[in-house]
Amino acid sequence: MPSTSPQARLAGPSPRQAWRPLQRSTRVAIIGALLATVFYQIFLLDPQYRGPTWLWAAMLVAEGLIAIHAIGTWWTILAHDDRSEPANVTVWRNQLRAGAVVPSIDVFITAYGEAPELVRATLRAARDMTLAHETWVLDDGDSDVLRQICADEGVGYLRRDGGRHAKAGNVNAALGRTTGEYVVIFDADHVPEPNFLLQVLAHFDDPEVAFVQSPQSYANQTNLISTGSSEAQRIFYELVCPGKNHFNAAFCVGTNVMFRRAALDEIGGIATGSNSEDIWTSLELHRRGWKSIYVPQVLARGLAPVDVTSYFKQQLRWASGGFEVVLRGRLFRRGSELTLDQRLQYLFVGTHYVLSLAMLVFMLFPALYLLFALSPIRADGLTWAAHYLPFQVMVLVVTWLQSGGFRMSAIVASIGAAPVHARAFWATLRDKPARWSVTNQAGAGSRSLWVVMPQLALALLNTTGIVVGLVVMADPAPTWLSVAWATMIVLILGRIIVESVRPSPGEPLPEPPPVGAGRTAEPPVGAGRTAEPAVGGGRNAAPAAVR
Repeated sequence: MPSTSPQARLAGPSPRQAWRPLQRSTRVAIIGALLATVFYQIFLLDPQYRGPTWLWAAMLVAEGLIAIHAIGTWWTILAHDDRSEPANVTVWRNQLRAGAVVPSIDVFITAYGEAPELVRATLRAARDMTLAHETWVLDDGDSDVLRQICADEGVGYLRRDGGRHAKAGNVNAALGRTTGEYVVIFDADHVPEPNFLLQVLAHFDDPEVAFVQSPQSYANQTNLISTGSSEAQRIFYELVCPGKNHFNAAFCVGTNVMFRRAALDEIGGIATGSNSEDIWTSLELHRRGWKSIYVPQVLARGLAPVDVTSYFKQQLRWASGGFEVVLRGRLFRRGSELTLDQRLQYLFVGTHYVLSLAMLVFMLFPALYLLFALSPIRADGLTWAAHYLPFQVMVLVVTWLQSGGFRMSAIVASIGAAPVHARAFWATLRDKPARWSVTNQAGAGSRSLWVVMPQLALALLNTTGIVVGLVVMADPAPTWLSVAWATMIVLILGRIIVESVRPSPGEPLPEPPPVGAGRTAEPPVGAGRTAEPAVGGGRNAAPAAVR
């Protein structure tokens, strides 16, 4: 693979950054959080406070997992990569804009049963992006309606026989039928902005860059599920991804990404056989010595899950992929080309979902005390709170300072998905991964209590504990503390349970770019669909529909 020489860096902040500059107050808060973590862990290890050994061990493991992941996250945040773009990136972007450089680009929109009009909004925006390119809809749903839409809108249409390897197989089949030097992948519900190609492609001036990833951002926030999942994604892309970029450990998230075809060819295409083909593809590319770039600009907006069933389906798939990387990724094997930083960053992908296992343990503790007088820690409520609350408060303060605040819906959605993540962990241990499915597939959402049975069982267990604890009231101080804890759990899980049967408001389709920014009577220079070739030559940007 060719080498690249160091380049000078040029200041020039992007207009729509997906991160906040790392504030001095955040750095101070992280140091405070580290001290609070050590203070709490020492308390847990003190023999004089141990309860029953098995229960104390469970709490120690759960709290240890949280502490390890928190420290890893803070380390990543402190590495926040807020450097300006290299000068060569700016130069190449200007050349692309002027038409002096015209690389060939294939834009793939993966579809599998989504509403045709939703796909139409995405393909129109993709077709009309600045710079010459070919747009293809990869339809694994074999929809004749969608094929006609592609013909009407002047974009390419590809379908294949069978659906082997789901989305990864769909993309790989298209790679074999196209020839663009660069390949962009969008999910069917992610509408790109006109300048997506211009902003992303410029980073490929470095010949060692395999892919460039931009954030996922959700346009719909109409209920608890869509708002909570949107907020969780925002925090991830604002806090964590800039730090991962510093370690050359930014990974593909499956959409809003551009690949160098030569890099994909080297590893045989998108990885298959996993629920997270995106992160496995990234892992293999990093092992081969390729670089990745995270562009902290919101360049496409999609749709978040709007019902509990769709949200849990998404979380099951993502968690399964994260656990697969940890359990089968051989991150720390000898001879791996990964740096230590890269190995740790991939490890943190899985430990994020392990936090849900710890959360399930904590959901059982108040009921165990209220029903059976069992406690992992033998300390009065004041002593426990004096050690625990500083740790928990500082974790929230760090997140609050860096992200500019967060919504409770993100916490509710994350905790509510804990049983789903546990299910993914168990399935991965047995090598029975969850079946791949589309998050926003038309008609896929359902309203039923069956999807929240584990949450319902936990809520009932804690409700019973509250009633019994208040009736018996053997020891007021720890009883009231446990009742408060159990009440919080019941309220959070109850909110998810209610959401599982509540009809959601109508969800708008993603909006195409406004007139003047996308498809107009006179397409912009180098735009996707043109009557004449773009300035500087290029390819026909209205490919014929094919099977």
